[in-house]
Amino acid sequence: MSPSDRHSTGAGRADTLVFELPNDLASIEGAVDHAVEHCGPAGLDRRLLLFNFRVGLTEAISNAILYGNADDPGKRVRVELTAAPGEVRVRVSDQGEGFDPEAVPDPRLPENLVLPYGRGVFLMRALMDEVRFNRRGNAVTLVLREPPDAAVPDRGLPRPVAEALEDFRTGLEIEVRAWEVVEGRRVPVHPAGLDGPPGVGGHRFPVRLGAGRVLEVEVAGQGPGSSLAGILRSWLERTASLAGEVERGRAALATVLEANRTMREDIARERVSREMELAHDLQLKLLPPIPRVAGVEAAARVVPATSVGGDFYQVIQLSGGRVGVMIGDVSGHGFPAALIMALVMSAAAIYAEQGAAPAAVLQYVDRAIGDELESTEMYLSLCYCVLSPETPEIAYSNAGHPHAFVVESGGVARRLFATDPPMGIGKAPYAQSSVDWRPGEDVLLLFTDGLSDTLAHAGRNSGEDLVLRTVAARHRRGPDEILEALFELCRRATPSIPSDDRTAVVLRTR
Repeated sequence: MSPSDRHSTGAGRADTLVFELPNDLASIEGAVDHAVEHCGPAGLDRRLLLFNFRVGLTEAISNAILYGNADDPGKRVRVELTAAPGEVRVRVSDQGEGFDPEAVPDPRLPENLVLPYGRGVFLMRALMDEVRFNRRGNAVTLVLREPPDAAVPDRGLPRPVAEALEDFRTGLEIEVRAWEVVEGRRVPVHPAGLDGPPGVGGHRFPVRLGAGRVLEVEVAGQGPGSSLAGILRSWLERTASLAGEVERGRAALATVLEANRTMREDIARERVSREMELAHDLQLKLLPPIPRVAGVEAAARVVPATSVGGDFYQVIQLSGGRVGVMIGDVSGHGFPAALIMALVMSAAAIYAEQGAAPAAVLQYVDRAIGDELESTEMYLSLCYCVLSPETPEIAYSNAGHPHAFVVESGGVARRLFATDPPMGIGKAPYAQSSVDWRPGEDVLLLFTDGLSDTLAHAGRNSGEDLVLRTVAARHRRGPDEILEALFELCRRATPSIPSDDRTAVVLRTR
């Protein structure tokens, strides 16, 4: 299908779409979908668009390809659609010689039942409110309108059946009346205003409408052997049969559309699940092993939640026996958070390994990923600490990370307060601070809120309190044992807050 030439004339007015498609039956479905998408300004009932309009337009394009263009691959079909409030009008034209639509045999007549053509024009006329061919016969205009609010004259009759009765009455100037038999009662249905039971002096016969419905028809002035009555009966039976096919097609299409909707939802869920799986794999593969540093014991772990986030840690061996410890938490979930995490880890490692001070590392990371955070509307909490065997303190910078502590041997926990807001919220030179550190006595504990939230039971702070009590109670044990105790608590917990990634780093020096 060639690019559309769409022209909008403003809200509440007509919206026009013009496009061409190749003379190939395989192009019809996409072309019809394209047209349906542009019928919004009409405000028609969705069911009318998904069945009446879709089937009518499909038949028009099929006829143009098969009969108008005679299946010639060098020719094209043009579609011009105008959607205005309450009405959709579409013109389908081909490059053929044209034909006489009046010469198309009526598929409802007995002699035409087995003919391979004729149904397309019938379906268009049955489903659309207006069908007009140009004089040459190589273009058809279909019009579909919103039904009026007033009740239709023929109560519940399939429209093709009602039209057949009216065509017979006006064409032959013979009075035709019809009643629907409902629970033994005759309910007048044609013409409008008809009342009372069938009269006398006319031939009456039943017509089955399908779904257990029976129509009783009376042809005035005709006897049982009347050929006119026989033609009408045959015509009505065939019309009712075709109308039934239309209704069954409508129901089948509704079923197919519902199945397609369900399938699309399943695919979307599978896509999200796959994205989470990939983000999970990326997250775990990017987390480096804890390096062996003389005089340093460290353990770290990330347990991703079902909805993958952007938690990460790094323990970096620095020159002069120093060690850098970093923890971060990217807002959001899925691939975007995992990719931000990867960028931060790469940028931080490069600058940290050059021996930069914590504030300088955060400043470098902010320059490296600031644009990404702004474009994705995400933010990042990040805490970076540097421990030196020659200095009894920890130098650190903390961009909005709430859970960073030094736990003393007596169980007292000193928080490494944030020196700056999270990255992505504000830009400024990053500050640096320090906290006393006693090798062999103190434990550095960094964790994300996924860990404390999992353990919260009486307010959000209760989870943090339980983490600190657990570490204080095992203060003399190795980082691996402390870490295992924390995550064993999480495994047994019933979270009152939606689960997030759970990450923790435990480190001590000798």
